[in-house]
Amino acid sequence: MHGSVHGGPWQDIPMQEVTAAAGQLLYADVVQNDRNKNSSVSGSHLLEFVITDRLGSWEKPSYGGNFVITGPGRYKVEGGAIQTVSGPAIMVVSDLDGTMVGDDVATAAFREFWVSTGAVRGGVLVYNTGRSLQSFEQLLKDKAHCMAAPDALISAVGTKVYQRQLLPGSSTKGGEWEEDAEWSKQLDEGWDVQAVREAGYKALSQVGKDAMHFRPPEEQNIHKVTCGVNVSVLDSVLACIKDSLATSSVKANVITSGHGEWRYLDLVPMKAGKLEALEYVRKLHNFPISSTVACGDSGNDILMLAGKNPAIVVGNAQPDLMQWVQEQQKQSVESRGNSNDVRRLFVASKPEALGILEGLKAHGFV
Repeated sequence: MHGSVHGGPWQDIPMQEVTAAAGQLLYADVVQNDRNKNSSVSGSHLLEFVITDRLGSWEKPSYGGNFVITGPGRYKVEGGAIQTVSGPAIMVVSDLDGTMVGDDVATAAFREFWVSTGAVRGGVLVYNTGRSLQSFEQLLKDKAHCMAAPDALISAVGTKVYQRQLLPGSSTKGGEWEEDAEWSKQLDEGWDVQAVREAGYKALSQVGKDAMHFRPPEEQNIHKVTCGVNVSVLDSVLACIKDSLATSSVKANVITSGHGEWRYLDLVPMKAGKLEALEYVRKLHNFPISSTVACGDSGNDILMLAGKNPAIVVGNAQPDLMQWVQEQQKQSVESRGNSNDVRRLFVASKPEALGILEGLKAHGFV
């Protein structure tokens, strides 16, 4: 972008790619500060500009002249015309498997909404998944035809937070992910991964390897121990692990998810988990709670769906999550005499990403 602020000197204004719409959408933040106000030319516009690729191609208004903005706000330039962008900026924090991903048509419908509306409004897209970084990157590659790339990634059940790196010497974000060291440091407090693993091994010795196993190494990290447990012994495994942790004076979030005969069992630090990581990323991006929407389909999403932020349970939610939803609705009615208090938690009728879009509309964001 090449422009003049308040009638001042024409200058290059850097633009960045919108992560979810790489190659399709660029944005620039133009700050109206006291300096350019004081140096403004009488009668000048807030911003006058053109767009160039610095290779000789220019985009100007179809009616001639330059693009002109007269007041603060968010604007979109498309097809030689400038339009005011209306609607709230939101942060969507979504689980992946069974929520954002499953039906490619639904996933593509969300991407279309996000590229055309959500990102243009200044929204931020975050994936909050149990997958590892490597597993997520492979998924994003496999679903490149339909899946929106996120601005931030919370992985491994809230034990890892990643931000996109800037390309060297550029303000453009590249494809590499950088782990947030500050988040990892916070998780060390009160955590002893060896003691947690030993608690898992003790439970395994009691129920046997036919009823419990440790998940593959790529699903483990220094802040996450993950097992598969047959539902027939789940209660006894949980009791054994909690007793062992109490003996070791180690506190952990114990998270179960899945359906059928086998369940995932994730043991993570007390400060970890999908809600805690969501709050951390929300504050990094300066989004209010009221504009941060959590979306999920299974038991390991309960923590982030139970926060103060608006939440969406997609229509294909697993039984363990729906049982929790019903308990919340029942408690609300019993304690207050009505169900208005659960409006924060919207249960969609449509599955997966279509349910997200349904929920965003119900919450008034679409």
